[in-house]
Amino acid sequence: MKKQLSLMTRSLLLSGVAAIMLSSCIFMPPKEETKVSPDTKKEVPDSTDNETQTPADGTGSGTTSPADGEDTQNKDNGTSSGGTENNISTKHGLSLVWQDEFDYSGVPDKTKWKYQTGKSGWGNAEQQNYVSNTTNAETAIVGDGYLKIKAYHNGTEWRSARLNSKQAWKYGYIEAKLKITDRPGAWPAFWMMPEGRSDWPRCGEIDIMENAPAIGNHKVFSTLHAEGHSAGDGKGIGNKTYDKNLSKEWHTFGIKWTGDKITAYYDDVAMGSYSSDGTEVNWPYDQKFYIILNLAIGGTLGGDAYVNNLKGEAEFLVDYVRVYQ
Repeated sequence: MKKQLSLMTRSLLLSGVAAIMLSSCIFMPPKEETKVSPDTKKEVPDSTDNETQTPADGTGSGTTSPADGEDTQNKDNGTSSGGTENNISTKHGLSLVWQDEFDYSGVPDKTKWKYQTGKSGWGNAEQQNYVSNTTNAETAIVGDGYLKIKAYHNGTEWRSARLNSKQAWKYGYIEAKLKITDRPGAWPAFWMMPEGRSDWPRCGEIDIMENAPAIGNHKVFSTLHAEGHSAGDGKGIGNKTYDKNLSKEWHTFGIKWTGDKITAYYDDVAMGSYSSDGTEVNWPYDQKFYIILNLAIGGTLGGDAYVNNLKGEAEFLVDYVRVYQ
């Protein structure tokens, strides 16, 4: 699942939202582009297991547009309800190069995932302490065919998990099938950061799916960040408001990422795109990015005012993660 605000803006935000996800930032809603929704972010890490905080701010430019003529080929039948899957080896004319189907039990596959740990607020005043699950499946538990990221309060603190893929990719179709938390106070995210960098927002960030019901019931959104468009100026490439059954249903979220365009897909439907303007300030998306799955508690998008309503627990389920190139 990264931004700084002025004291005045933060005060206004917290009073409004409170009354009503390695990465970092303080939340501001992004500018409305085509079908754009609020943006956020999380703290900016590098690709190590150590936490890194890089507060940042920025202004936006670039081209965001609804996806036009994108390939909306279906790979799965009944994707939004966990239906039977067909051939998964190709999608959008690309071949499957990496996957975790979570068809085993215990801790997440140690050859594929590592953890970013710590309790620093992650640039967003988040409450959770991210812990490692390398040997003990405490907050990242695989079983029954899926990964469960479990956030819970142990009487002293909130504990959760933040998983980073050990591999990174440049371009392709990246997708996960998720059952989203959708509870005010919780902030689940499926996103990507560049390998070996922590100079946010210049390094870039790709948010494939974030869910923050504290700022909009049953809402999911996708956002891009760069030096030229970050925090409240992040480029929205998709958003959708679902019904009250969102947390009970499986949905797929992905991006089709090429050398000059990134398009968001929800359940194989193209939602919106952002095109390169040829400048580094607006297109840092020409390097390898790794995948992040995490569940934050409270903070600028989770909503501290709602944390008590979680009653000490929340979960974020992942059926699979796949990468095509």
